[in-house]
Amino acid sequence: MSLAEKLNVITSLSLNFFTSIAIIQVNKYIYINYKFPNMGLTCIHFLITFLGLLICSLFGIFQIVKVPIIKMIPMSITFCGFVALTNYSLEYNTIGTYQCLKALTTPGVMIISFNFYNHIYSNKVILSILPVLFGVVFNSIYDLKFNFLGFLLGLSAASITSLYQVWIGEKQKELKINALQLLTYQAPLSAFFLMLIIPFFEPLYGPTGLFKLDRSPTEWLVIVMSGVIAFGVNITIYWIIGITSALTYNMSGNLKFITTIVVGSILFHDPMKLQQMMSIIMVTIGK
Repeated sequence: MSLAEKLNVITSLSLNFFTSIAIIQVNKYIYINYKFPNMGLTCIHFLITFLGLLICSLFGIFQIVKVPIIKMIPMSITFCGFVALTNYSLEYNTIGTYQCLKALTTPGVMIISFNFYNHIYSNKVILSILPVLFGVVFNSIYDLKFNFLGFLLGLSAASITSLYQVWIGEKQKELKINALQLLTYQAPLSAFFLMLIIPFFEPLYGPTGLFKLDRSPTEWLVIVMSGVIAFGVNITIYWIIGITSALTYNMSGNLKFITTIVVGSILFHDPMKLQQMMSIIMVTIGK
């Protein structure tokens, strides 16, 4: 790897570190204080991401290329599931449990890559996921605010996120396009699919509705700010996986993992027993 490529990786990992921590805290704040609907917020994030990409293309940062829409539909659907289920997991779980369940993405990526894309992993890498599995189990047992629905949502989120992250790298190779070109198609398609189903799953009006009439300018400012941060998260995920791999992305996040839990516990007063802290340490060792 050349010096320029190494700097590229370091820059993308650094940006992803700060935006990933910020988006979790801001989204949790929105769910707790504004009761904003989950899929509605996800749809706004997709639209802001698409707008951000159009602005980037206008400034010559990348060039939009033609890609068969039909090839983008499966990825766009998994993109919806990845973001929406991850946000639901955040809404229903403590940040500690949310992060532990999210760590299951690493073994998920390994299983999919091994079975469908013939990726081979060393015994050392395979054994490293055992602490993750044990840590998730112990964390769930000792979480003082354990929510079974949240646990199922977290497992579902990790499963579809694993598939989605593997596809990011594979689709870039298959279609010979870069991360931003891929995301330019995915973001609006995913927003469109969500618009079709939002009326059936979430209220449009009322105190928790998407179009609640008395939302203050401050609320909308925070919601839009979360969309801008989500744009940063999305492009850095694509950037990192495009120049390394989905496994590298997942195994590079120990500091991000711990920092997110500590900040979230302080901001949202999530209580933790000693056993839960130990289980989080186990997950961190495995990551």
